[in-house]
Amino acid sequence: MTSTNNPKAFPLNLPEGDAELLLDELQTRLREGRRLFAEVGQILAEIESRGVRDLYGYNSVAAFYEHVARVPRAEAQRVTGRALALNSRRARDGTTIDPVAPLTGESASTGALAEAGIDRIVTVMKRLPDHLDADERLEAEKGLVELAGVARPRDVTMAGTDLLARHDPDGKPKDDPEPKRQRSEFWLRQKRTGRWDMRGNLDPETGARLNALLVPRAYPAPGEVADDRAPAERRGDAFAEIVDLAEAGPDIPAPRQTAEQVTEEPQPAQPSEEPASRPKPAQMPPQGRQSPYRGSEGVQGAAAAERSRNVAHLRPPRWWARLSRPRSGNATQHQKPLTA
Repeated sequence: MTSTNNPKAFPLNLPEGDAELLLDELQTRLREGRRLFAEVGQILAEIESRGVRDLYGYNSVAAFYEHVARVPRAEAQRVTGRALALNSRRARDGTTIDPVAPLTGESASTGALAEAGIDRIVTVMKRLPDHLDADERLEAEKGLVELAGVARPRDVTMAGTDLLARHDPDGKPKDDPEPKRQRSEFWLRQKRTGRWDMRGNLDPETGARLNALLVPRAYPAPGEVADDRAPAERRGDAFAEIVDLAEAGPDIPAPRQTAEQVTEEPQPAQPSEEPASRPKPAQMPPQGRQSPYRGSEGVQGAAAAERSRNVAHLRPPRWWARLSRPRSGNATQHQKPLTA
């Protein structure tokens, strides 16, 4: 029985068994594709000269090419950077900007160079020292272009490295930027569950001082009852204890005055006579470590009452009203307290 699965004809209808012809057709189409892509770069350079914002409303020619060609941003920046380096263009004031690698651009327009080789030539030309004159730069670029037409990109990179070593053995001096001053940072936000999430980045001195306050109070509670708290829970209780101590301290700073506080209505004058029974000042909580459950019920109630003091008067009324207003669609959500 004769099989009916006949192989499909080659799209180009080339005769089978001719390897040289297949290779020639492949190289021809590669050269044609590179030539057309070089023309794309010339068009991008012309768009840059005329102003991509005025023509199409984009901030840069890379963003324009990213949307038109539907390519990733990194590829768009690579293509547009190559186009501007190979083609001359006009600046906003009308002056002509010469290409970084003019000979490479001419050879690329014929389709003789691959994109990877072009990028390596442009990188070398940008790193050549400024003391070279135009003839020396053209001679160096000519050798790289001839090599890129027949060799791999890694060979062009090696030749460019040797070229830079001959013309600029010391290399360009690198800028030694001044050390950036790092400030302490702290973030505190309330989640939908009512819990608070915080994170920060402290300087060495502040971090050491905070750690010195946390470590003694984060030890397991002494006694016969085993402390079933995790280390993170013990540190959380220790931090809450430090907040209690700081809030009850006499030297807690007052809030900064704002312009809105000045425009508030005057309060009625207070009587000059002091009341006979004046409330006693709040006592300082005891120093040292607390129990795993932060003391008895009386201590818990006092701490909770101390933390739940109404502090609305410490901020401008308009600021407090904005935070206390319930969100739309969630009328039952509790009001958020003030944050640092």
